[in-house]
Amino acid sequence: MGAIKPNNYSNFEQSVALGARALNHPCRVKMMDLIWENQGITSTDLVRHFKLSKTAIREHVVKLKDAGFVEIEYTPHCYLLSINTNKYQKFQTFTELLNNNSE
Repeated sequence: MGAIKPNNYSNFEQSVALGARALNHPCRVKMMDLIWENQGITSTDLVRHFKLSKTAIREHVVKLKDAGFVEIEYTPHCYLLSINTNKYQKFQTFTELLNNNSE
């Protein structure tokens, strides 16, 4: 195990890193698009769309939830998903700034 390094990162820097980590898989990026277009889509709908197991879908959704991008409402046998627009728009603004600075 590596040495413990000081954690001198701001909340903003940690939030951006968590968001980037959550969106580093194409499946999660596509999930965000689907949830954005269909607020209230269920986990069962995602299973059918991606043809993945419930466990795989849940793991992806949890990463999006941990980053604050997705809100979950639990119901019997599935859960409803919606986008936390405030958190997601902040992340999009940051990525747009990065793109504009790189041009």
